[in-house]
Amino acid sequence: MKKPSFLASIIVVLFVITLLGISILHYGVAPQIPIVVAAIFVACYGLTLGYKWKELESAMAKGIFYGIPSILILCLIGMLIGVWVLNGTVPTITYYGLHTLSPDLFLMSTVLICSIVSVVCGSSWSSIGTIGVSLMGVAYGLDISPAMTAGAIVSGAIFGDKISPLSDTTNLASATAKVNIYEHIKHMLWTTIPSFIITLAAFTAIGFFLDRGNEDNNQIETIINVLSDEFMITPITLMSPLLIIILAVKRMNPIPSLVIGLIVAILTTFYTVPNVAIGTIMETAHNGFVAETGVEAIDQLLSLGGLSSMLFGVSLIIISLAFGGIIQQIGIAHSIIEGIQKMLKSRGNVITSTVCSCLGINLTVGEQYLSIILPGQLFESAFKKVRLHPKNLSRTLEDAGTIIHPMIPWGVTGAFIMSTLNIGMEYVPYVFISMITPVVAIIYGYTGIGLAPLQEEGKQEIETTESRSEVTRKTMEG
Repeated sequence: MKKPSFLASIIVVLFVITLLGISILHYGVAPQIPIVVAAIFVACYGLTLGYKWKELESAMAKGIFYGIPSILILCLIGMLIGVWVLNGTVPTITYYGLHTLSPDLFLMSTVLICSIVSVVCGSSWSSIGTIGVSLMGVAYGLDISPAMTAGAIVSGAIFGDKISPLSDTTNLASATAKVNIYEHIKHMLWTTIPSFIITLAAFTAIGFFLDRGNEDNNQIETIINVLSDEFMITPITLMSPLLIIILAVKRMNPIPSLVIGLIVAILTTFYTVPNVAIGTIMETAHNGFVAETGVEAIDQLLSLGGLSSMLFGVSLIIISLAFGGIIQQIGIAHSIIEGIQKMLKSRGNVITSTVCSCLGINLTVGEQYLSIILPGQLFESAFKKVRLHPKNLSRTLEDAGTIIHPMIPWGVTGAFIMSTLNIGMEYVPYVFISMITPVVAIIYGYTGIGLAPLQEEGKQEIETTESRSEVTRKTMEG
């Protein structure tokens, strides 16, 4: 079978990005069908290279296999959110939030709260799926844009995930570049802190300039009264989300921790909802909670959750990962990165190319881990040739691979965000930190700010690294 050329690979990627862009942005269709069309096109190209259909089918199955844990997590969170509304968890947090959070500072506070939770538990998904869901409820009560709120939630969650030593992506980036995890996190602060400060400032400014009518106070008071009348507002309902966060801190696998949280939520329901039937709980876990309070704002706010609400995200993840499996099998991303490497002669070009490669893999494959691993392996020697310490590589992988991924609606995390927060792709323009950080990384690359040079003792490592990279390339080609 033939290896795809650099030019052909570029044409394929541009076709895929154009197809997705026109279909999603211009026609407003869901990502699934454009991705299926793109997969058919790329599979046909793979057949012309000499690949057999069985090989492409196996690649798709392999891609989906790696996403099964994410799919199970998504399903469990859907069931959990439904039960959380039924037992009063979401209403309780919404009730307390409306009492304590200032509308002007709500978006900024949301960023801070989600970042703290993510740092503590080392997972943006845990932050979004627990406190993020409740903050969306508070936003509806305060009449604040759900898209802006989702952007603030994701910005805070991804920042905390990025600098937490408990994060899987943070450990993956440091391991890929062969850098100590704490040295990696310390070096990331050069790009992450300025981006975080700008993000906080942006959401603070938006909060003060939001146009809210005088009737807001009356609406908030109405929502508070209805919540207290329709649900049992008690800290007992917070046991489930707090337990999930504690288990995340203890590094328990997400699936069993969510199962435990679901069991606790169900047990809590028997206390907070008198005479509730088991069938009602099971129905809510499957189809979600349907609020019928007579107050439109509350009915819109609390009609959410359920396994069925996550099927959009599940189908998107399956289709995206199958497509990514074909892309990886054919070697398109590998071919493009190899072609780019020939033009890398300055530090700025090396960092910019790494950022673009991480972005390109995220756009075409929608897979976060691959956007870290593949550029990390192939650009390792390039960083050392321009005398840059490997921790510059690990930082750049996070600045582009990790932090851009939540902005890709057809990516695994993007599908999770849309399904969990009950939001469309309109959240993407408000994930400020994901747009700012790669730009900061590129500016540093050309100005030399925050770059750690490779020390003299690293010279002898270059030949060894180049040999190791060559073996890696040959292995991946095989």
